[in-house]
Amino acid sequence: MSVLVVDDLLPQGYADQIEYDLMSTPFPWYYIDDVTSKSYGSNSGFAHVAYDLGKQPTEWYAFLKPIVYHIERAHGKRMTELLRIRVGLLMPNGEVEYSHNTPHVDFTMPHYTACYYVTDSDGDTVVFNQHLSSTGLTNITEEALVNYAKDTQFTVDGQASPKKNRVCIFDGLQFHASTKPKNNSRRIVITVNYVS
Repeated sequence: MSVLVVDDLLPQGYADQIEYDLMSTPFPWYYIDDVTSKSYGSNSGFAHVAYDLGKQPTEWYAFLKPIVYHIERAHGKRMTELLRIRVGLLMPNGEVEYSHNTPHVDFTMPHYTACYYVTDSDGDTVVFNQHLSSTGLTNITEEALVNYAKDTQFTVDGQASPKKNRVCIFDGLQFHASTKPKNNSRRIVITVNYVS
């Protein structure tokens, strides 16, 4: 599977409500040094993990969970396990030589990743040809993944531009990267990781 891009994922009223609520003052955003991995430390942003397998969901989980069923329909595969629902916010980047954040995988077990775009923005999701299974890593530790990302010349398999109510779905073991916006004030994405 390469990158599956589906527009108009949700009913318009639900998409509008998600955008409104996530951009309202009461929504709890938490600063993190790195949106990809705590070991990289150079891709700062804000996040809210509404659901994380094995942990208590936040009060926003019930509101966001219907997205899961629409992703399942768009993907055409039944979900057998939901791993995480994370809302991410990236602010504009001022670096001249910047192309994207650090390539990474969200989990090291087989899974799918779906990125739902809350607002129109720039800052593509870039999916690379490199797959965790072809890294040659026998001991998949955080340090090993950091070193692999530093030493690898990644090649692009596909990408998706942020457009409100669009989702892109891909094999979660493919390395991928977010991109900070340059022309917009924010990039808000709901990332859903799941097993099918």
